[in-house]
Amino acid sequence: MTGPTWQEIRADHATSALSDLTAPAARVLPIAVVLTAVTVGVAVWAHHTGRPWQSMAFFTLGAAQLGVAVGSRSRPRSWANPMLLVAVASALALRLAGLYLPPLRDLLGTRPLTGPDLAIAIALSVLGCAAVRLDRILRPGRPSPPDRLASTGEEFHPERRADVLLPRRQPTCRTPWRRAFRLAARRRPGRQ
Repeated sequence: MTGPTWQEIRADHATSALSDLTAPAARVLPIAVVLTAVTVGVAVWAHHTGRPWQSMAFFTLGAAQLGVAVGSRSRPRSWANPMLLVAVASALALRLAGLYLPPLRDLLGTRPLTGPDLAIAIALSVLGCAAVRLDRILRPGRPSPPDRLASTGEEFHPERRADVLLPRRQPTCRTPWRRAFRLAARRRPGRQ
């Protein structure tokens, strides 16, 4: 039997290249649809009920995007990246400042939200996080470290997490840099 022709090989490579390009879009598109539906839905509902629809859309969109950031974490209930939580809390505080501080309110053209309006906006913005988590459940990406190790027969040790998650670094040659620093230290005035 003969092997595949060059046309078959080329078609196979084109298909895999196309799937590599469309894989991120397949993850982003459903989340974008959820964010758009939530934001537009809140704005239309608020407009029809006489609430400050622009302010509700402003807060809901921003808070839903922050929910996507929190939901995108690979280990959602861990402290692996505490600065992300600090950044999300800071951004949420700035969103609230845009609603309630008069100078920012005048600059952004927002109106303060009442308690129930803010609660509705917060409750609906949680759907951003839920959309990401649901997407991860329906289409899992990389397996978690214990799953990857189970296929090799090794045990999972959380204290050696960096060994599992990160590829081993290749040793680099530092000799030229060390030599340059030594020469610079010798040329410094006042040094013998």
